[in-house]
Amino acid sequence: MRLSGAVGEGEIGGVLSCAAMGEPRVLVIHPPVSVARDFIDYPYFADLGAVQLAAVVERELGVERVELVDAFALPGARLRWRDDGRAQLGVEVDELLAQVAALGEGSPFAAIVVAYTVFHRPPHRDDVLAAVLEGLVSAAGAERPAILLADCYQSGQHYVEVSGDAVLASYPEVDTYIKYEAEVTVPALLTRLLRAGERPSGSHRGASPVLDELPFPAWERVDLDAYDAFKRSVVADLGRPVWTFPIDGRTMPLVTSRGCPFTCIHCSSNPETPRGQAKLQRRYSPERLREYLRFLAGLGATRLEVSDELINVNERHFDVFLDEVEALDLKFDCPNGMRADYLLPRHLEQMRGRVGMLSVSAESGVQRVVTEVVRKRLDLQAVEDAARHAHEAGVPLMIHYMIGLPGETAEEINGTLSFALELWDEFEAWPAVQYATPLPGTELAERVAAARGDELPKLPVVEDWGPYFQTAPSGEVEGVSGEALESFMWTFQQRLNASQGAKKLIMNVTYVCNNRCTFCAVGTRTQLDGHPTRQREKLVEYRKQGVVMVDFDGGEPTLNPELIPLIKSARAMGYERVNVTTNGRRCVYEKYASALVNSGLTTLLFSVHGHDARTHAQQVGVAEAFEQTTEGIRNCLRYAPKGVELGMNITVTKGNHDKIDELAALCWDLGLRWMNIQFLTPFGRATSWVAPDTQVAADHAVEVMDAWAGKIRFQVINLPFCFMPKHRHLMQGDLAKLERHMVFVNNETVNLAEYLAERRVRKPVCKTCPHACFCGGFYELDQVPEPSWLISAEDLVRPLDDPRRHESVPAGFSDRVKKRLRDEGVETI
Repeated sequence: MRLSGAVGEGEIGGVLSCAAMGEPRVLVIHPPVSVARDFIDYPYFADLGAVQLAAVVERELGVERVELVDAFALPGARLRWRDDGRAQLGVEVDELLAQVAALGEGSPFAAIVVAYTVFHRPPHRDDVLAAVLEGLVSAAGAERPAILLADCYQSGQHYVEVSGDAVLASYPEVDTYIKYEAEVTVPALLTRLLRAGERPSGSHRGASPVLDELPFPAWERVDLDAYDAFKRSVVADLGRPVWTFPIDGRTMPLVTSRGCPFTCIHCSSNPETPRGQAKLQRRYSPERLREYLRFLAGLGATRLEVSDELINVNERHFDVFLDEVEALDLKFDCPNGMRADYLLPRHLEQMRGRVGMLSVSAESGVQRVVTEVVRKRLDLQAVEDAARHAHEAGVPLMIHYMIGLPGETAEEINGTLSFALELWDEFEAWPAVQYATPLPGTELAERVAAARGDELPKLPVVEDWGPYFQTAPSGEVEGVSGEALESFMWTFQQRLNASQGAKKLIMNVTYVCNNRCTFCAVGTRTQLDGHPTRQREKLVEYRKQGVVMVDFDGGEPTLNPELIPLIKSARAMGYERVNVTTNGRRCVYEKYASALVNSGLTTLLFSVHGHDARTHAQQVGVAEAFEQTTEGIRNCLRYAPKGVELGMNITVTKGNHDKIDELAALCWDLGLRWMNIQFLTPFGRATSWVAPDTQVAADHAVEVMDAWAGKIRFQVINLPFCFMPKHRHLMQGDLAKLERHMVFVNNETVNLAEYLAERRVRKPVCKTCPHACFCGGFYELDQVPEPSWLISAEDLVRPLDDPRRHESVPAGFSDRVKKRLRDEGVETI
């Protein structure tokens, strides 16, 4: 179907043959754009469409009759942050208009073509674009030029389908609007204007060009040095600590193909293809593709930003591309992703060292959703194979997923997140998870609207769809609310952040203790101090890995005479945060308290498990402990230098779970403003006999935390999210375990989360829980204490690379760990 005034591809040749006659000139403009802080696609390369269109108009009308003004490639082009929080890219509007005025002086333009991108938030009246158009009209006066607003669509970037009438209503300065690709229709309309005075009007559906017949983009008309400076400003000022797809050297955009032959319901590729018709992909021929790449290399390009919707679906095409890139020694990235099932190991070998990040799309980690919901003809085994092969080839890989699809259940969302994390943990395949966003014009949008029973409502971010992919679900699907989707995403991001290597080291410096707590996780272990030389070796090992936080724990760490020297050693090595967890009893001696708080530690946590001497003694097994601990806290507060933070740890038991309010009051009265509420871990002496009813204890803790909110800072540790669904922000202490490694007294090292997971179980409720991907489940406590963990003194002094140091594995220790040791040839008892 052709819109009003459309010009068919077959009409162009005869019309354009007379185009070089006469004096009137044409200007092509790529205007500045503004984007939200969270955006989709790559707006700093959005000028490719305008530069390509300018080349076509030059060829058809004559180079001397065409000017190009690219707001990204003028001196002074940069990224700047606006007062409304959006980033504006390019020169200021006044600078752009000044450049237009200079070019038009003495020879006015008969027509001005302004590129219209998805970043102008169609059909909303974008303030930047509006200012450009208003300025063009104002400067022209009564004899203003024809103004054409053209999508200049190149494929690859998301397309927001809106009616031409809506766009024209937003921009009354415009004579005509050209949807989709512009290279055929715009030159035809310009020729009619220049030859016959036929001023274009209304909406036009752009016809698709044959790619091989297009001239290369008019980059020779662009100040490439200014363009490079603009991109350096983007890198410097956008505020991203890591760039997934680097912009370095002379990075230039291109497309080697347009469109995609697949029919995934969420995709806005091939927007000009009517629903129900087969999608097509058009590609440059191998010869033309080679010429194109050599053209860009000749301009000094060092890295290519390939915006194809799908570059590797045709094997020959992709082979030609890789061979020529290798021959020209170019780097490249394909941010839109590739088909995992068309990605061969030999392709990965050629990509090594050339791509900043390889990208593929899984869409979901559940095969039913991929096949029946997304309708992506893809076997997820191909995604796993791609992850494995990329890892083996040393090629960084990112895999795209989305959650919140119509027809997708909560359990399937967890399946996707689990699949994504498995490939991340095993192959370091970065999981890029986004919300399924129903862009207008896609089948996804139609299905979402149909499920709601009404028209797709406006979204409340000034019609800007970009941030929704990253920051906000678009509504409820299959009984999964928008709030629940946000919980799925929040938990996933927390899990992902925590799984990027050790960030904190926890070192048990001793198992010796002067308390005998009923719940002690290490209470059944041989009472020995760690060896200072070996423990310093561990500190060095983790510091070399970039770890800057260490906790010294026990037993009771203050009973180890090497504790203060270890703290000083850690600070000398560069550890920025040093914490000690203590029962505080030795700090009853003022001299020791002063030495400890001035040793270089940054935080000191006191274990207090009762608000009075009787309750505390019932938990720790020592009658005088309460008085010594509380006096030790006072001493430490008295001598602590500025910058050292002191807090309280409580462990919730059957004997104190209903007294957390009194413990909070004690915390406040002692002068502490930080309190950790820890639930039991089923190790050592902790058994079901000392455990309270978890929900009752959690409810009481919530009441206390709410009552003291703003006065005391709380953290909750060792508790599944479902017990405190509205207080997840206080449960970071539990979430962070995945990024913590623990060194036991005998130098055995474990990942803390994996270690604790040995005693967790999943229940049916976990299948649909939004926090399942980062919650180990429920602790199972035995009725009897853990068997003794017998440690030999010899084990403490063996070098860390001596396999015999594993001899002293405890009876009843994890079967998984035992198997690993047996596989290494180590005998266990």
